[in-house]
Amino acid sequence: MWQLSSHIMTAIAKKLLLNGKEILPTVRDARSPKNLYKLLNVYPNNGVGLKVVPDHWVNKGIIDSYYEITKATLKMKDITHGKVFGIKVWNGRVLKNGKPEKIRGGYKWNWMLWPVKESL
Repeated sequence: MWQLSSHIMTAIAKKLLLNGKEILPTVRDARSPKNLYKLLNVYPNNGVGLKVVPDHWVNKGIIDSYYEITKATLKMKDITHGKVFGIKVWNGRVLKNGKPEKIRGGYKWNWMLWPVKESL
């Protein structure tokens, strides 16, 4: 069995990363606004177990409300779409007896992790 040199491996990896583009992909600022699917995409198991909140709730001063992600199915070709389910907590109370519901507005709103940092 033969081994590839590190130079050849690097060239192969670069070609795979470029995927027909002229520049390498870069990591985006973690604080930049993201839709729900882009936010969850970077976490293990697509963010299951995380608590998230849409920015318009925060902007309205709603601070004790969030969704706890229970299931996330993201489209592999386009990470900006998918289906996400979670348990809704509104004003500190769990709604629908803790039964997960489909989270709407995942593409429409910007989302962030809960609890929200004071710097916003």
